Amino acid sequence: MPKFVKWVPTPSVFIEPFFELAPVSASDIVFDLGSGDGRLLFAALGKGAGKCVGIEIDPDCVKDSREAVRSKGLDEKITFIEGDVMAQDISPASIILFYLLGSGCAALRPKFEKELKAGTRIVAESFPVPGWKPAETKEILGRNFYLYIMPPEKTEDYESAVLETAYEYDWFYWP
Repeated sequence: MPKFVKWVPTPSVFIEPFFELAPVSASDIVFDLGSGDGRLLFAALGKGAGKCVGIEIDPDCVKDSREAVRSKGLDEKITFIEGDVMAQDISPASIILFYLLGSGCAALRPKFEKELKAGTRIVAESFPVPGWKPAETKEILGRNFYLYIMPPEKTEDYESAVLETAYEYDWFYWP
């Protein structure tokens, strides 16, 4: 999967909505797809998550995140994987967090449907998963957050939604 969005750190004001939509507990395994510096995962641990996994394609972000984990003594709680999310097993997740453009959401939909177990919660920032009806939405300062619970309710345009969205933001590709 190409990089669907250039990494932009999530401002602190936009961290809380993820956890308002998907509160964490000690039994949760939280995955952040495109984890950047890991700030969402560190927040998830602070809210009581049992384990966190970040998947990030940028080697510099992964290196910095791993150093932060070591310095905080959280090696047993957070793992950062350097790689393409499409090549990673996300099935252990009970919560998935991400901020990707529409084309990334469209590309991930089949992977979510294939790998995630019933009850897994997904929170997408800014761009909805095409063809899925959110269980809940939240708007903060003009930014939308979408909660989906597997298996999600499908929209009327489910069959065509991915085709219409898959290339919508291809011009946003960053090498």
